[in-house]
Amino acid sequence: MRKFHELAFAALLGVAGATQAQLKPPGPATPPLPPSSAEGQQNEAQAFKELAARVAAERWLAILDAGEYGKAWDQCAKAFRDKVTREQWVEGIPKTRGPLGAAKSRQADVSSYKSSLPGMPEGEYVTVRFATTFEKKDNAQELVTMVYEGGAWRPLGYGIG
Repeated sequence: MRKFHELAFAALLGVAGATQAQLKPPGPATPPLPPSSAEGQQNEAQAFKELAARVAAERWLAILDAGEYGKAWDQCAKAFRDKVTREQWVEGIPKTRGPLGAAKSRQADVSSYKSSLPGMPEGEYVTVRFATTFEKKDNAQELVTMVYEGGAWRPLGYGIG
């Protein structure tokens, strides 16, 4: 089962791993030049999308925290559900999260909006990295990649490091 777990996360995190290097910190150290009106509106729109995706990711992680793994899988993007069956997810995710104990705290570190990801169609994607403290592991990082699909932000990839 450990081999399945590694393969499932490798498939899912291929997308997330490609975006992890592209994550940007919350703000620059020095203020940038004022953007043009169109550029400012685009930045505002992307910031709003990042916020909406982050909120959706936090709600989804709360479902995982509650141990409702089937419900969490049901809310995932179609591409995720096409790669990992519900049964595989429900059996595999407790083996990853169980040894860590319950989540004690979680805070979004950084997020990144992209209109494309390697191997995925054009769309709207946001990757959010959370600093999470579990009962048995301090300083963990959870990486959730969300995709805008069917009028909602849905999980596309998930990993703990």
